[in-house]
Amino acid sequence: MRQSDMNPNLSGAWWRESSERICGKWTYLDSVDDGGYRVRYIRHHGTTMGLFREVEPDKWCFVPLSTGWGSASDQQGMNKIMPSGWRYRRNNNTPRYVYCNVVMFVGVD
Repeated sequence: MRQSDMNPNLSGAWWRESSERICGKWTYLDSVDDGGYRVRYIRHHGTTMGLFREVEPDKWCFVPLSTGWGSASDQQGMNKIMPSGWRYRRNNNTPRYVYCNVVMFVGVD
């Protein structure tokens, strides 16, 4: 298993209720939240870094929950797991999540 396989939007990342999978120091836990939505918690060294929540059948959104220790391994792992547009940054000793949804229009008057 690769860290990118923890993202349920990618093919092959099946959801199984009450299932915990391990990839090195990273784990994920599939569960159902209080609203009845399927969720996948992403953990690194026991810290819940974020979760994916199903908003439509087989369509998941990402919710950042913690920056962890702000380590390089936090950054590298989360950048492999998070969907397109999300980045984990830690320059200037400030770990944070950044969402950059840039749309460029070329040739529009």
